[in-house]
Amino acid sequence: MRVQNALILFSLISSMTLADDLNQDTLAATSQKNTASQPVYGAELYSLKKVLYGQFNLRLKMVSKPGVVSSFFTYDNESWQGEGRPWREIDFETIGRHPDLLQTNLITGTAEARVMSEQTTPVDDITDFHTYSLIWTPERIVWKVDGQTIREDLASASQQVRDMADTPQTYRSNVWVSEVVDWVGQFDETELPQYQIIDWIEYYNLQDNGEFKLAWRDDFNHFDSKRWGKGNWTFDSNLVTFAPENIQVVDGQLIMGLTVGSKGIKP
Repeated sequence: MRVQNALILFSLISSMTLADDLNQDTLAATSQKNTASQPVYGAELYSLKKVLYGQFNLRLKMVSKPGVVSSFFTYDNESWQGEGRPWREIDFETIGRHPDLLQTNLITGTAEARVMSEQTTPVDDITDFHTYSLIWTPERIVWKVDGQTIREDLASASQQVRDMADTPQTYRSNVWVSEVVDWVGQFDETELPQYQIIDWIEYYNLQDNGEFKLAWRDDFNHFDSKRWGKGNWTFDSNLVTFAPENIQVVDGQLIMGLTVGSKGIKP
């Protein structure tokens, strides 16, 4: 696999921005907007618990199609509410503007004034399974693909990393369609259905000595409703509605569907 660091500043919002003012500004400026002739349904998996620091490893097959965002990220559930609440989010996401394009991002600030640091990295065959690792400590945030570091932000040089230290976050995965053509490319509903697949995910606690200890691993032999929930909402500049029917466990894998016209995982 070829992984090459490249910085592209889109001045647009990341995958999970429930009050998407920057995207709305872009839409107003460009008049380019993804649409569909039928309802489109996506999927969001979210944790029922929050964590502060740790390491996530997951074996994930992402979607890479124009218009589509496919992701794993951490997120503070209260971020979108505004009124001065801090925004906290750490992202892995494909953006379909170009094939095999992975974006990493930190979002801090507030809903009214978000601060982002988007970087993009081409990953060969991103629609195959790869192992993604997110390492979060008070001193650093690191993104890895198949064991190779593609980005590392240090608290000593990043106010965003320092800001992340004050807020536990949920962990999530979703697949959806952005309305913003300039960010993600021109959506084609005839390309659906598409499926994002998680083979397994594991989480390691950060210990007092700085080491990581395995807390749990989910091989998706069943859907653990004590750990996970299924989204049933949408947000500004999101063409899709998240549907619980678009998340299913099949043969030891968690399948997340992006479908048009009807909900559910299609054979």
